[in-house]
Amino acid sequence: MNFSSSFSYFFRKSPLLRAALWAAFALLFTGISFFGGGRRNSCPEITELKPTVGAPGDTVVINGRGFGDTRDTSSVDFGGNSLTARSYLSWADDQIKIVLPPNIQDGFVTVRTRQGRSNAAFFANSTAAPIARAPDKSAVTPVIMGFTPENPLPGGAVVINGMNFGSVRDKSLVFFSVQREELRQNGGGNSSFNEESLEYSSFIPCSEDDFDYEYWSDTEIRVRIPDGAVSGAAYVQTARGKSAEVFVKIDMKAGGKKFLSPKTYLVQSSVDIDDAMNGKDSAIILRCPYPRTSSAQPIVRLTASNYEPVLSDYQHTSIYQVPPDAGTEKKRFSQDFMISVYETRTEITAARLGKKDGINPALYAAAVRPDSCVPSDNEAVRTLLADIIGDERSAYKIALLVYGYMTDVLTPFTTAKSGSSSPLDLIKTKKGDAYDFAVIFTALLRAAGIPALPDSGILVGTDMTAKNHWWSEFYLSGFGWVPVDAALGAGLAYHGWQKDAEDFDAKKYYFGNLDAQHILFSRGWNEIKPSAPQNRTVTRQHTFALQSIWEEASGKDIKYSSYWADPVVTGVY
Repeated sequence: MNFSSSFSYFFRKSPLLRAALWAAFALLFTGISFFGGGRRNSCPEITELKPTVGAPGDTVVINGRGFGDTRDTSSVDFGGNSLTARSYLSWADDQIKIVLPPNIQDGFVTVRTRQGRSNAAFFANSTAAPIARAPDKSAVTPVIMGFTPENPLPGGAVVINGMNFGSVRDKSLVFFSVQREELRQNGGGNSSFNEESLEYSSFIPCSEDDFDYEYWSDTEIRVRIPDGAVSGAAYVQTARGKSAEVFVKIDMKAGGKKFLSPKTYLVQSSVDIDDAMNGKDSAIILRCPYPRTSSAQPIVRLTASNYEPVLSDYQHTSIYQVPPDAGTEKKRFSQDFMISVYETRTEITAARLGKKDGINPALYAAAVRPDSCVPSDNEAVRTLLADIIGDERSAYKIALLVYGYMTDVLTPFTTAKSGSSSPLDLIKTKKGDAYDFAVIFTALLRAAGIPALPDSGILVGTDMTAKNHWWSEFYLSGFGWVPVDAALGAGLAYHGWQKDAEDFDAKKYYFGNLDAQHILFSRGWNEIKPSAPQNRTVTRQHTFALQSIWEEASGKDIKYSSYWADPVVTGVY
């Protein structure tokens, strides 16, 4: 009897053999299903997004697993919106290649298949992100041929004629001279001070925040004279190089600014994330405030961070993403900054100020409208304004009258309030903290049609302790921004570095001047849009930065706790 006949005979006669064979086939089938199909039945996972910053037309590669061998009904979502079919270049189980469409938005990137949605990766549109492009080595450097008018006013428009400026501005800058004391090295050899630091001691760039850049072409640039600029050398800096410095005379008939007694601070801000439970299909991002640059605070550098930010200094924040499955152990996301701050001194000749129509229209519109922070359209604000100024129409005198009322009639609290009380309570009770003083001063000036901003940050004492603080600035045509700290002017006490402390008149000083102990984190209200409309967001009130979103989460079953620490000063020189 051969083998096949023998096997057939025993298979028919032995129930035990038949049961064993059926069990073996069942185990084999289960194993094939588990190892062959298990991966297909699991949710997709993104392991890498390259690049994380791009522009329409760029190619983006998504590496990972579980995408499936063909796209079929699967899709890639950017900021909650699915890409159209023409965006896909290739689709494989471990890699997807796409081309970015013209309407690409910032936000979370996810891959969606029949098995579910992947974890999220953050992407930003480079047209808004602060990412410099590689210089074009074959191009020639820019050349300035002249300025029109020859003697522009502070904040006034000036046309720069020349060549090789580039057809678009991209990250190019226009610099004007500024009157600053030089930064002093600590001990004569601190490595933080380099040629760039000295450059920013002598020059100031036109400001995007003030809408100074109005037109840019290869042969003509139209800009506004930046706040704090004085007569002296000016130049254009592009990816192609720096132009020769050309003298420009600025008409300072209404007065000017000086920046004195610089101090350099080492500042750390941090947030702790604890008890985090977020799966691969969810994401948590943190919007950590990034200190602002200004004419009085020209140098801000991120020197160290605990965890690498997805983007640094984007929309005036650093974006950090909490890793998926972060675990319940505490994770600290921290940023260390080196910040140089100057004392601001102003001299204003009120009779020679310009008219309202001389203010940049874009700046005016942005700084006079009510927003989520400044209730300038509130009836109580308008009624109080009318009582304070009467028939006065001079912007400078209105600001002085409002400041006089607040410093003479209102009383500042020693410490900042907690909770969600309204700054409008200051009008009723005549008492409030520095936040209330800054917001109401700004609201009263905006109600009068005067551009004004609330500023927020920290105030540093002589013992290096820092506390959250708020102040203001308002804009005068033909002069620029004027700093005001109504709370300190009204008598809020703190330990300053004033040399003549006994004779120091806080009320007089803090209208138009500001010491170098104010570290700026926000100028005005920073309205941040969520990465996707359905995302859950967290807003923090009454703190060192004025911004609409601090935390953002997407996905299901997210649980975590957060603690935002106030900034601390770790060094000063």
